[in-house]
Amino acid sequence: MKGATKRIINFRFDRYEDTENKLEKLAAKGLFLEECGSLLWTFRRGEPKKLKYTVTYFSEGSVFNPGITDNQQTYFDYAKAAGWNFVTQLNQMQIFCSEADNPIPFETDEKEKFNNIKRCMKKSFIPSMFMTILILALNMVLQFNSFQRDPIDFLSDTRRLFPISMFLMATIYAMYSLLDYFAWCKRSERSIANGGGCAESSNMVHKIVDIIFTTFIFAFAGYVLFYMAFEMGWVVLLFIVQMPILTFVFWASIRYLKRKKVSAAKNKIISVTMLTIVSFAYIAFIMMLILKFGFNTDNGSEYRTVLWPVNAAHNREYKLYSDNIPLRCEDLYGEIDYDYYSYEEKKDSTLFLSKKVYSQDSLPAKNSPPEIEYEILETQFDFVYKFSKEHLLEIPEWRDNTSFEPVDNKVFETVEAYQRYYDNNPTGEYILLFDNKIIVLDMEKPATAKQVEVIKEKLQI
Repeated sequence: MKGATKRIINFRFDRYEDTENKLEKLAAKGLFLEECGSLLWTFRRGEPKKLKYTVTYFSEGSVFNPGITDNQQTYFDYAKAAGWNFVTQLNQMQIFCSEADNPIPFETDEKEKFNNIKRCMKKSFIPSMFMTILILALNMVLQFNSFQRDPIDFLSDTRRLFPISMFLMATIYAMYSLLDYFAWCKRSERSIANGGGCAESSNMVHKIVDIIFTTFIFAFAGYVLFYMAFEMGWVVLLFIVQMPILTFVFWASIRYLKRKKVSAAKNKIISVTMLTIVSFAYIAFIMMLILKFGFNTDNGSEYRTVLWPVNAAHNREYKLYSDNIPLRCEDLYGEIDYDYYSYEEKKDSTLFLSKKVYSQDSLPAKNSPPEIEYEILETQFDFVYKFSKEHLLEIPEWRDNTSFEPVDNKVFETVEAYQRYYDNNPTGEYILLFDNKIIVLDMEKPATAKQVEVIKEKLQI
């Protein structure tokens, strides 16, 4: 469309005054509404004009309708007779404009206007809000279950904290929007009962809340795009473009069927079915690519690959990392004649917790050399320290032959220290607690006095 431009319009169906004011300001700048969508609205460029806009609601309106219904046309004719020209519609929302300085309102019965808005909101806004809250609540429950299973991994992983922040923010906003609409209904009912009109549905508080929410969502989307594009590789990029692709397919199906004059009911069934089929097909396509090319989740460290026999008939490829880890088996056991060690370092950090995991692994074999793994946790808050300690010392019910026994604090110079026992025999697994740091050490055997001194030196205890 020549001279057309797209604008992101953040609107809510129950705050029609905001939309009217926004459109009037844009018209004064030479941007005139042509078509509105869920987020992107199309405007035509032209000479600036002083226009008045009004937003109304008609319950028969639907995005699936092949055209304007007879009742809608009667409604539009009535509006035109009052000096208002139809511009566009989105579901039950109809937008009209007038060049008159003081156009005659064509919705003069405030009670009928209010009841019409409520009917439309019951058909679209309220069900969508409840569904949104339900879906977000289910995601929150899943995230909470993940936190309960491993609070350390959860609180140290930005990739987990950002989604939970988004879900929480979106849930609060959805609940706020719903409660705000119900409060507006109560105010309008009182106003109409006293001989007035519908209450104003927008104020400065609403605008500030909307700006905060919109800013958060765009900041989160930007972070996700950046992180996934540069850290997670091409597979995640396919997941990123999934939503735009599905949205395009859905709307393309609706528009095609509308041009074919298919009824609203059939359009809805066919478009939703098409969306479902394409969703499954797209996921299957991604899974096929992953199976064929693999899914690279490396932490960015350098490594070499080796083929190692798993059994007499099969070899498996292993990655051997060469990170510089502070404590190695060679420090504890002396020189080890072995060329297939993997030295790996993993770091995760959030405002709650910093976690560094170091491991020295050997390839699977009958007489493999010793291995070691240890975590260094640095907490920023007392409650995180408490969660981490309780999680580390928790013994699963099925491990009734395992226990943690206290270790003399003088050994590692700790605040608290524990050693895992298996069938009443000490193992090489220790949990060392300091003021704001926790070290989890997993060795082949219990540490000797000499090894304890090496550990304290290398880990700067």
